[in-house]
Amino acid sequence: MKRIFLVSCFTLFTLFSFGQEFLKGKDLSQIKAAQFSEAEIAQIGKELKANQMTLEQAEPLALAKGMSATEFTLLKTRIEKANSNITTEKKKKKNPLKTIVKDTLLVKNDTLTVFGSELFRSKNLSFEPNQNMPASSNYILGPGDELDISVYGVQQFNYSGTISKNGTINIPNVGEVFLSGLAFEAAKNKLQKQIGKIYSTLAGKGSKLSVSVSNYRTISVTIIGALQSGNYQLSSMSSLYNALHVAGGPSDIGSYRKIELIRNNKIIRTIDLYRFLTKGDQSDNISLTDNDVIRIPSYEARVTLEGEIKRPGIFELVAGENLKQIISYASGFTENAYKNRILVKQKTNSELKVTDLNELTFASYLPQAGDMISVDKILDRYENRVQIKGAVYRPGEYSLPTSGSMTIKDLLKKADGVTENVFLEKASLIRQKSDLTKEYISFNLQSALNGEETANMTLQKEDVIVVFYNQELLDSYKLSITGEVRKQGDFTYVSGMSLYDLLLESEFFTDLAASNVTVFRNKKDVVFNPNDKEKIITFNLTIDPKNPKQAATFLMEPQDQVVVRRIVTFETPQMVNVSGEVLYPGGYAIIKKDERVLDFIKRAGETTDEADIEAINVIRNQLVIPIDWKLISKKPNSTSNLIIQVNDSIRIPNKKSTVLISGGVMFETEVPYRNGKNVKYYIKNAGGAAEKGWMKKVYVVHANGSASASGSFFGIRKYPKVFAGSKIIVPEKPEKTKMSTGEIVGIASILTSLAGILLAVLK
Repeated sequence: MKRIFLVSCFTLFTLFSFGQEFLKGKDLSQIKAAQFSEAEIAQIGKELKANQMTLEQAEPLALAKGMSATEFTLLKTRIEKANSNITTEKKKKKNPLKTIVKDTLLVKNDTLTVFGSELFRSKNLSFEPNQNMPASSNYILGPGDELDISVYGVQQFNYSGTISKNGTINIPNVGEVFLSGLAFEAAKNKLQKQIGKIYSTLAGKGSKLSVSVSNYRTISVTIIGALQSGNYQLSSMSSLYNALHVAGGPSDIGSYRKIELIRNNKIIRTIDLYRFLTKGDQSDNISLTDNDVIRIPSYEARVTLEGEIKRPGIFELVAGENLKQIISYASGFTENAYKNRILVKQKTNSELKVTDLNELTFASYLPQAGDMISVDKILDRYENRVQIKGAVYRPGEYSLPTSGSMTIKDLLKKADGVTENVFLEKASLIRQKSDLTKEYISFNLQSALNGEETANMTLQKEDVIVVFYNQELLDSYKLSITGEVRKQGDFTYVSGMSLYDLLLESEFFTDLAASNVTVFRNKKDVVFNPNDKEKIITFNLTIDPKNPKQAATFLMEPQDQVVVRRIVTFETPQMVNVSGEVLYPGGYAIIKKDERVLDFIKRAGETTDEADIEAINVIRNQLVIPIDWKLISKKPNSTSNLIIQVNDSIRIPNKKSTVLISGGVMFETEVPYRNGKNVKYYIKNAGGAAEKGWMKKVYVVHANGSASASGSFFGIRKYPKVFAGSKIIVPEKPEKTKMSTGEIVGIASILTSLAGILLAVLK
């Protein structure tokens, strides 16, 4: 009983801590999303918002701390629901008067973002260096770089070594060669000379020398003024943009236009990110060296651009930039922009100021810090439009002539006249007055058609003529057809019309049509009979869809309703997608309800030579289901050979040659796979475990989505095997925090209450 109580207390404390400090170093492996209260869910959402982190950005952090993907998905759903409820409540409580006041003041639009911030919030754009690329000729070598040196030809020699802290590499039979600080090409020439002293054929044509960097060293870079400022351990192949992305980009007050790269206490380059954002110019994305400092100063001036421009946002100014340049950063105006008046709201020393600009002044106007620039839409009206609606053959919009005038009769003529079921006694003219209100003017349509002056009025722009239908004729002269025809709906009845004529108008049967056609008809009795309960007459007809002319003998009546039945046995194919390394990837129909993974892969032509059979998996409802290929190949009837359901996706990835290391390591990276190397080897290539890295809890996610955890046997730590395409994740150690006085008092209260309950139960 005591043990159960202690476990319960620990769980309560863990949940409370997680709700309060989700982003800090905790072990989340025991977290259950369903156990959180609504208040704790709201607190997690607030904490993420305070740290400017989305749920997508928080996911890898939570998984690295041991939380399962399933539990995180449940947690994400609850947080999104809570945020949606908060937004709804805010909308309900919104004060209309406050909105009016806010719109008249110079305030920041919360929906706009700083131009360029998306560069550092995207997971798909990290500027990470390609560790598998060969070193360029101007790459500067340094301590920690691992070299592969090979002599081949008449004489042969192979050696792999790392440049030591004193800058040398010790080659057997050759001795120490100083390489630190040399460009790669210069180092290669130096090695040629030194090794050539021992291997004589290297100087002639008998042998050749090959030198490559197999592992790049780690450099230390300090970033100041970023969203996450600090000292970072990066690959020596890293560039300035990569370092900025790792640090989250400039802070909320950081500049995007005057970022400084400091080397040996001197500013060697000032970076303007707008050159890359607007022109794709990567000349500022230079390589970094050890002990570089990236300083992001505070911005000097920003303006807000909103309204009818292609990329609304908050833009940073540099001295001398005019409004035309700022608009170009926003990709220009939209098609609906009214360019003849742009409103600029400014702050002076004591009050607000409004300035109107037009196209002629864009290039001369120099925006000031805090300007809010608004671009309005062109007016939603026409300078020469009139409209006609209702019972005419061609309703729609028409233009007024540039010279002369147009009358109602002229417009009716342009619309090809009125229809047969028109109501001639009355029509309406809707006209917009000078005060923008509308007036309705009734007139006799027949008189207008006759050209009588009182009814045949002269039209003005934005006039709308409404010609009414004779409702009695509309009600009685309609037919409807539904079901398996290509064009369902209501059709006009014409005397002598047959079912074949109606089928012709509905574009005949679909491929799913059966031969059963039902016609429902209102019973029309001359004398009312209260004893007659049947009000609808039903005709059940047999019409061959391939020979619809059979329907020509059945005559229709007004208000008849026709239903074309569907084939009973017809079933739409249910599809499954097979993608990746098979001969014929694509969609395949489920032929039998018990078809399995192996069946579909065989139908897709079997796997190719490039297929990674250890990584085959099935995606079902956005969840990954690993497949044991070796097992299902030997035992096709085993449960591992999953029965496929509709909308499943079978994925056969290609062979990978790398291993990803993430979590509590010095530098998250991806390194080439080496057969037989263990977990520790790959973690070492990531700079080793970080201070908070929890080596006891290291786990490996394999290419097919399955995972293996570390364990121990008689105190000996045993790590999972690593294969090509695996992901090694090092969770962070849980923080050991002392309980506050309030927490101790709270736990004591719980203990006292439980003790009272136990005594009552025992008595």
